[in-house]
Amino acid sequence: MIGYKLTPEQKEDIQEKEYAPYQIFNCVQDINEVWFTFLTDDDKRSIIGTQYEWLLLCPQEEYVPSESSPIS
Repeated sequence: MIGYKLTPEQKEDIQEKEYAPYQIFNCVQDINEVWFTFLTDDDKRSIIGTQYEWLLLCPQEEYVPSESSPIS
């Protein structure tokens, strides 16, 4: 699964923030304790022109879930 790789500071900046009605960022850590967020095509369109548009510039990398991850 490909996600947007975040620094710990970027994760803190967006975690649980609403970016569209009824839509919040929910970041997760991978097996290497790297933070990721995932955006659908609709999510990407929703953040264009907002304070969160910078997320689209973050590197996209393979997310490797830990054994206790909610995403697998």
